[in-house]
Amino acid sequence: MGDFILTYRFFLICALLLAIPCFVAGEEKAADIGLLSIDVQPSAAPGSPIFGSVTAVNYGQMISMSRKVTFYLSPDGDITPADYAVGSVQFSFLRPGETAHRELLGTVPDTIPPGEYTAGAILGPGFSLTPDPRPENDVISQGTVTIGKAYTRPQEWFSEKIAEIILEFSNDERTLRNLPLLTRDNALDVIAREHSQDMAERDFFDHTNPDGEDPADRADRHHYDQSRTLPDGTAFYGIGENIVKIPVEKNVYGFGEIRNDDPYEIAQVAIESFMDSPPHKEALLLPAHEKIGIGVAFDGEYYYATQNFF
Repeated sequence: MGDFILTYRFFLICALLLAIPCFVAGEEKAADIGLLSIDVQPSAAPGSPIFGSVTAVNYGQMISMSRKVTFYLSPDGDITPADYAVGSVQFSFLRPGETAHRELLGTVPDTIPPGEYTAGAILGPGFSLTPDPRPENDVISQGTVTIGKAYTRPQEWFSEKIAEIILEFSNDERTLRNLPLLTRDNALDVIAREHSQDMAERDFFDHTNPDGEDPADRADRHHYDQSRTLPDGTAFYGIGENIVKIPVEKNVYGFGEIRNDDPYEIAQVAIESFMDSPPHKEALLLPAHEKIGIGVAFDGEYYYATQNFF
């Protein structure tokens, strides 16, 4: 009887060893993470912070395990692990067809010489029950980064990146409540950006500027048509507005220290501030709002963000 049990166990182990490679080899059953895009700030310096983001998708038919993505700066455009690594992020448990986005606040190596570099990323090996069916999706390059001798923050890029992330977070909140997504409107962007810049330059924080203009006045000055009829036949006139003032590089109650070089964190603080204030939350989630303009400005100490809705 004992010999039979040993023989059976041996047979079962052999069967499993034969079965696993057959399962692994089935490409149609594999997870397949691919890199879709990256975005890295356009300038930095040796030892400076550098912000970037990467988007990946699971093309496969199985949920993915954990994979690390490392960001690189390449002097020749051919992204390899021999290039200058600035940091990494992790993608874990992506469902088939799922797209995910990760942000990085990394550091430029002290040893990098000044010059022009190609930004890129490599999807590294990770724990998986299946091999990567298409490893050609594991490397991406996109955009140029200028490395100077001294660091000057690319403020215009940072302000627009914060605005983009605010839009993403705003629509996330509306999606959670089954509300239509807001579409970014260029004309509203101009109105919102001008008001944020005005608050930063003239050191005030209000919906009404020192000249007495309110949001509707500013929209009129820019010849923005503020009248429309809602689906229920109600006449609607005017634009909505949210504003927030965010200090950086200091401790803020409820948020801790907000880092100046992290657009993701600044945008997150903006949205949480709006959602914690009933009138701001109401404007952000108003079902009648279809369009949004976003403008961000920085005065050296505070970020000013304006949302205009229509």
